[in-house]
Amino acid sequence: MFIGTKKNQEKIEEIRTAPEALRIEAQHARGEGALKLFLLLLVALLFVYHQDLIRMLKDKTKEQQIVLVGMFLFFGAALVFTLYMMKRRKGKILVVTGKGLFVEPSFAQLWQDIDEYSWHVSPDLNNFLFSGQKHGATLLLVNNKGVWPKVYDLAPHGIFFTPQQIKQVDDLCARLGIKIAER
Repeated sequence: MFIGTKKNQEKIEEIRTAPEALRIEAQHARGEGALKLFLLLLVALLFVYHQDLIRMLKDKTKEQQIVLVGMFLFFGAALVFTLYMMKRRKGKILVVTGKGLFVEPSFAQLWQDIDEYSWHVSPDLNNFLFSGQKHGATLLLVNNKGVWPKVYDLAPHGIFFTPQQIKQVDDLCARLGIKIAER
């Protein structure tokens, strides 16, 4: 479901042929600009003070050098990973049609494969990660096709629904006979 295989692309094309019912753009986490500015400032400081940092590193023992370099690499990897995840989310759009839903290129699910769904509202997530107005709920899909049931959450993709969009999906699922999961 979350892989960009040829089979997944075929599902997306099949879903795309049906009339579109809903289109939702991914929400962006706040602080993206601040993180990019911080990274730019960090790179500028490293460029300006690189000789002093190298001199300071040479004055340390081998164990201290290893620890400092390891900490720097870990911090740098965390920043790069965060930027990668932000770029990956940017520009994604959830498209819901009568045949299914997809987020190109990695997610596609036909309605016939969904057994049940539920809504997950996390006010902490909305208040902490996202700026502006509250973004509502995210959709949890349960696919019981196969040995183990699979639950797919659209929150990691930044997909949040307003009350009107929730009603549209509820109506569509009711028409298709997909039940809402009991909690």
